[in-house]
Amino acid sequence: MRKIYTIGKLSKNTGVTVRTLDYYDEIGLIKPSSKTSGGHRLYSEDDVMKLERVLALKYMGFSLEQIKDILENSTSNWQESIQHQLELVKREQERLKMLEQALLGVSYSIEFEGEINWPVIFSIIQLYQHDPGDVLEQYKEYLNEDEMKKIIDMNAANMSEEDIKEWLKVIGDIRNNLHLDPNSEEAEQLVLCWANQADKMFGEDEELLGSMWEALQNLQEGIAFYPMDKDVINFIKRVAIVKRESTNDS
Repeated sequence: MRKIYTIGKLSKNTGVTVRTLDYYDEIGLIKPSSKTSGGHRLYSEDDVMKLERVLALKYMGFSLEQIKDILENSTSNWQESIQHQLELVKREQERLKMLEQALLGVSYSIEFEGEINWPVIFSIIQLYQHDPGDVLEQYKEYLNEDEMKKIIDMNAANMSEEDIKEWLKVIGDIRNNLHLDPNSEEAEQLVLCWANQADKMFGEDEELLGSMWEALQNLQEGIAFYPMDKDVINFIKRVAIVKRESTNDS
């Protein structure tokens, strides 16, 4: 014997409020199969199954209008609608991932600068509002497409929080010691730490590191290689020159 549910019983069994069931009836989404002589709505097992599908689709993010269209159309449209929704979910995941990266970037910049540097923050936000490849386009003379992709992929996914903090630390240590004699042991140690961290981040990819160093030596205004700046790069160059000359003399 097939079960019949009053609206109150259906509400109790499913957790859907009577007000919501009233609204679904009003818009033609879930209509009762029959009514009592007194006009009370009665729902069949098929109605209950239909309600379960509505709840599942709502959970998946479909609007009521989309759900109504899915229920009224064929199985193929149902599958197409699910695929469409999956694409929307994936795009939303990508958007949220980019937002996460932007927020982390802003947080790291404040920690690194020791203050809120609005030009840097605005640049970081703009970076994640556009194609990340665009910011490296100005360095295409030094970086090929594969190298640009490696840099973007590393920034987007492969750098752990520990890696990022260590990278910021070695650059911050150099920035705070620009006054050091490039011939000093302290200066050499700072640059060695920077080089070791770069090797760690890029998997000792010598070709990529060489291309990046060329790009860094021709650094332009922008956020491409933040927090590297011209002062830090010039310090590394001076120490490297001194080291090279010392090696040649010996």
